[in-house]
Amino acid sequence: MASLGNKDAIQLNLFFKPPYDWQTIIRFYESHPIPGVERVTEYGFERVFRIGNSIGFLQVQPRVNESHLELRAVTEEPKILPEIASRVRKMFDLDSDPVLIADSLVRVPLFARLCDRFPGLRLPGGWDAFETAICSILGQLVSAEQRSNLIGQLVHAYGDEIFHPLSGEKTRLFPGPEVLAKSDLSEVKTTGARREAIRNFSCRVLGGAISLSEAQDPMEFRKALLETKGIGPWSAEYISLRAIRDTDAFPKTDLILKRVLERHPDFDFETVKPWRSYAAIYLWKGFAQLLSKRKRRNNMTLYYKEMASPVGKVKLIASSEALVAVLWEQEQPNRVKFETPKLDPHHPILLETERQLSEYFAAQRTRFNLPLAPRGTKFQMRVWQALREIPFGQTRSYLDLAKAIGSPKAFRAVGAANGKNPLSIVVPCHRVNGADGSLTGFAGGLQTKSALLAFEASAVVSIKNSEVSHENRAAISGT
Repeated sequence: MASLGNKDAIQLNLFFKPPYDWQTIIRFYESHPIPGVERVTEYGFERVFRIGNSIGFLQVQPRVNESHLELRAVTEEPKILPEIASRVRKMFDLDSDPVLIADSLVRVPLFARLCDRFPGLRLPGGWDAFETAICSILGQLVSAEQRSNLIGQLVHAYGDEIFHPLSGEKTRLFPGPEVLAKSDLSEVKTTGARREAIRNFSCRVLGGAISLSEAQDPMEFRKALLETKGIGPWSAEYISLRAIRDTDAFPKTDLILKRVLERHPDFDFETVKPWRSYAAIYLWKGFAQLLSKRKRRNNMTLYYKEMASPVGKVKLIASSEALVAVLWEQEQPNRVKFETPKLDPHHPILLETERQLSEYFAAQRTRFNLPLAPRGTKFQMRVWQALREIPFGQTRSYLDLAKAIGSPKAFRAVGAANGKNPLSIVVPCHRVNGADGSLTGFAGGLQTKSALLAFEASAVVSIKNSEVSHENRAAISGT
């Protein structure tokens, strides 16, 4: 028996075959957190969990010069300890034989060098196969930071609220398929296609079309994944690798792996079977620094499409990951500076933005759910975030906005930041007026600003009238 904080914890030693690269696998979990559920601290890895009806907390730490990890668990049900230990062993890949795997990989000169440089690399698994798959879907084609934000939004909005077994503070668990299958997922600021993929995947898991058991043919598993709308080859291989611990999965469409294979065109996949997942881990590890530099350059590419609206033409601009700008046709030159974007009328983020703006102008939407990546200073970011909190149909002054960010004397700087907002309408800078209520400068022109405010005021009245009418009909039908 050990202690965690003021709680008694059960301690177990989880043995493995050396060598074991703790630093690489813990850094993976550090860069792939599940906010509110699991995280990496100075002491190691920790998370809250639920098995059956039992809620608990665990912590995993390495032991210097020892061939085991130390697991400490806080739970009221000791009978679930074997299940806890089994899941942690899979998360940290403690049952693999690194010598056997290396002996197979070193037959290829490329991997001989990598195995020598990075002995003992392991496959990061996951606590729960469903949870791991959903996080993988949300992580498609986005940065690590945005992935974390999206997962945090999902957990906060749809996970069951619990009291942390250690601190007693409120936190949340990861939502299950029964919740996500019937949710509109509107609180997750991603594309409609990705939300639909999560719902489809959850429904197919509930219906039995997709099994998450490790005791299945991995090829059949990947086939079932590919039959799910919104899941492509990369996701199918990656989910297979992490969720059901398929040691031979290889996401060859991954950007890093594609570039490595271009440099080594003679690489024969058959020579490293059935350890292609470990081959992928070694390639990611060995080429991460080089390819991350290329990836940063690639992420600078921007795309655009134009959209006609009731208040004039707007230009929508996005990166591969998020919406970057909504600009007016009559924009002043250099108000917002970007690289020259490429025309892409079929870009999924731009199409989703166009759809949501159309709903806004039809008075069917009062708030936007889009992945956003405006470029600005920290102060500007604070102002733009405060703009998003101004309710539909209402206005604020620059002083109100300055107070909202905790800098009441900075109202002039707030005005300047408001004028630099690159995401017109979506980040509603048009809802800010002078202290006396007068219209102030707006990138789309004062006539456009006036039209937007008048439209929102009218829409609020229509929405209220519709609600009253609905209540009256309900009252009549109930009599």
